[in-house]
Amino acid sequence: ADWVDLARDRMTAARDDRPAQVIARVLRRTGLGFPRGMLGEDTARLAALLDRPDVNPIELETQITVATTALWRHLQAPVASAIRMHLSRADGQDREDLGQVLEWAHRDDDGNPLARALTVRAAREFGAAVRHAEDQLRAVEGAVGHGGPAGAVAAARAMGAAVVALLDLDPEDFAPEIADYVDQDQSAEALDALARATGDPETRAWARDALVALDVADAPDATDALQQLADGEPPEDPAEDAVWVPVILALVAEGLERALAHEAESAG
Repeated sequence: ADWVDLARDRMTAARDDRPAQVIARVLRRTGLGFPRGMLGEDTARLAALLDRPDVNPIELETQITVATTALWRHLQAPVASAIRMHLSRADGQDREDLGQVLEWAHRDDDGNPLARALTVRAAREFGAAVRHAEDQLRAVEGAVGHGGPAGAVAAARAMGAAVVALLDLDPEDFAPEIADYVDQDQSAEALDALARATGDPETRAWARDALVALDVADAPDATDALQQLADGEPPEDPAEDAVWVPVILALVAEGLERALAHEAESAG
């Protein structure tokens, strides 16, 4: 009887774990996720809870439900569409997994395992981005505290790196504009053109909101410098935007690093 009970318990555990396993496989193979721009205060609060080692499980589950409800009503349709696209090209185990996940994508209830998994994943990624941005401020605290041109440059570079992380920006999203900038020998005029070609008002306002929310207790000078730069509305001309110009330069640097790494791999 003991062996029967043990086998039954293991089978029950396997069934209980199966949704998580299926979703994990699908997310790993498809890269499916919620866009950073759709995450709000509910997801930020969830990210903070996930970072707490002593979090109350009931509080955590409640916040997952709150954040999932807020996101899923806007993202259910595009998620289901993306799954159908992947399903049309899949076979074998991938097709079975995607078929199951598509069923969950059509559910509207708070217990939907796909919606909850995507919410938790988005919160974890957002939490990691915030920690990265905070690390950027800590790294330049000394230079910013000393002031002068070196401090201003350090603050600008930290700000650019922080915004890239917080907004989940990718140089590939601006590849043609960055290529034009490089082709023009990265001149001052080319930088103005690059900023104007990439700095739409919504993204620049979003960058400011993300920076103002940063508050790093052990980097007070760097925090204050960034918040002062981010205070107020973005200027009409992106080329005069003290927030956006460092951001696009950070993306240029990342894009060039990727290109050099690719060349080195090809040569090897």
